[in-house]
Amino acid sequence: MKRAMPIFLCCSLVLATAASISAREPKAVGVQSVDQAFTKALLDGDAAALAALYADDAVLVMPGSPAIRGGKAIAETFAGWLKATKVTAFSMTTTGHRTSGRLSTGWGTWTMTSAPKAGGAPTTETGTFCEVTQEKDGVWRYVSDHAAADPAPAAKP
Repeated sequence: MKRAMPIFLCCSLVLATAASISAREPKAVGVQSVDQAFTKALLDGDAAALAALYADDAVLVMPGSPAIRGGKAIAETFAGWLKATKVTAFSMTTTGHRTSGRLSTGWGTWTMTSAPKAGGAPTTETGTFCEVTQEKDGVWRYVSDHAAADPAPAAKP
């Protein structure tokens, strides 16, 4: 029994330390938490959930579109786009992010594969993004979201 006690204490210490380290891992906040919700909503095809991630006075710029201003216009844009399009894969790679107080910004690259719901071949697009989120009443939302598509590869002669 005397020999088992040090082993038990050592194992307990290791488990307690692991639990403490796990509890200290940072939770996604600011732009990172909104990006996670965006990815889920987009893959689920949930236009209402996407629109809910934007502040009432937000500005959204999608590839090839002019600025879309305001929560209502953003909701209508996502609803129309997702009515006609199925997103089958989407990922964001955050190159950087900064959070200070109630503002958070992020930038990086994205890849999306989608197909027309009416039929047609899927396409994969890539691009870059820059976004700003703001916390209000405990909820983070995009206030500015700008995505740009990478240019098409040059035609081979």
